[in-house]
Amino acid sequence: MKSKFIPVAIAISAILVIAYTLVSGTQLIDKKSDEIFGRENISKSWKVELPEFAQKTGRVAEAYIYAVQNQDKVMYLACYCGCAGMQHSDKLLSHKSLKDCYIKPDGSYEPHASECKLCNDITLEARDLLMKGYSLKDVRKIIDDAYSGRGVGTNTTLPP
Repeated sequence: MKSKFIPVAIAISAILVIAYTLVSGTQLIDKKSDEIFGRENISKSWKVELPEFAQKTGRVAEAYIYAVQNQDKVMYLACYCGCAGMQHSDKLLSHKSLKDCYIKPDGSYEPHASECKLCNDITLEARDLLMKGYSLKDVRKIIDDAYSGRGVGTNTTLPP
């Protein structure tokens, strides 16, 4: 009887240890994610001061942060949301690249991307592709191929 009890006890103990580790690890990850990506903390964690409209959701804030920190890249990416000639509030937008969806020519924040899911989708997909090692030229082609059918694109210079 003793010989059957020991392996069963060991197996149950191992399962409990694994289960505890997985649950505790997940809670720690979730807590850290909330600290980093929570709306109130996202701009602080990335050392970028964002206006309130740019923190509408965590995803919007991520896109703004990426665009601000990578202006040298997003300036070569076209946007296909129609912002190249879109009436926005009381003014006509005439964006030339994805950068203009986030940053005005005077360097202040453009509110357009805070309300535009397509701008954020393009920005975050480009970020992910660049992080995977794709060249900026390849990312531009992938973005153009994937999004050009969705709307009028900006007249954006190709990357060098």
